[in-house]
Amino acid sequence: MSVELINKSAIAKSFGNAAAKYDSVAHFQRHVGSELLSKIPATNAKCIVDLGCGTGYFLSGLQARYPNADLIGFDLSEEMIRYARKVNEKDTADTNISWLIGDGERLPFKSGSVDLMFSSLAIQWCGSLNTLFSEIERVLSKDGVFVFSSLVDGSLCELKSAWSKVDGLQHVNAFAYLADYQEAVSSTALNTVELEIQEKVLYYKKVKDLTRELKTLGAHNMTSHRATHLTGKQRIKHFLTAYENFRLNDGALPATYQVLFGVLSKN
Repeated sequence: MSVELINKSAIAKSFGNAAAKYDSVAHFQRHVGSELLSKIPATNAKCIVDLGCGTGYFLSGLQARYPNADLIGFDLSEEMIRYARKVNEKDTADTNISWLIGDGERLPFKSGSVDLMFSSLAIQWCGSLNTLFSEIERVLSKDGVFVFSSLVDGSLCELKSAWSKVDGLQHVNAFAYLADYQEAVSSTALNTVELEIQEKVLYYKKVKDLTRELKTLGAHNMTSHRATHLTGKQRIKHFLTAYENFRLNDGALPATYQVLFGVLSKN
């Protein structure tokens, strides 16, 4: 995916605005992240970074598994980090979690200083996967591990198809292909333990339930080529009608995600 397709300031602002309500609708994100936690191989990690930590939800799971490790919640959004710090420090008086604002493509960590890098449904917002994986290789310690989940092309295909019936504008986030991740990994010395796609399908009663959820999450269309004008009522009606073609016999409307799970090691 080209850097031009990613508007990082819009991403940071959107997720920052969503911080307070994010966890109330992040059921899918929690499911994927919990599955990712189970994929962490045995490691005596002393320094752990949650890359794109959001509200910091998974740091408690990492802390429970590695109580003596130093944990760092790292995110592009200043508002998200501010919210995460407030929520997590309120729940845990004596904490070994610190917080940093920054860009995954310019990690502010010393080379070889991170034993475990965890990232769930965050790196799809990076502009250059090659730069990202190069940085991760740099900061991982000897025998360090990077476990991640990300969305790849084919995600929200129903949403994309329905909008394509309306106009030629980009209404849905563009996601990189599996081949892009394979290329980015192969450009490093990281070893692939796992790199596979799982299809996850969510079901809704109404299309508006899906679009409202995406907006609440801050995960609505944020590419630099997105339409910037208001969508007229007729176009929205046309879009809703087009999405109805996907309604199943049981009455549910599907929203399909292609989730990439990766486990990489530096040894």
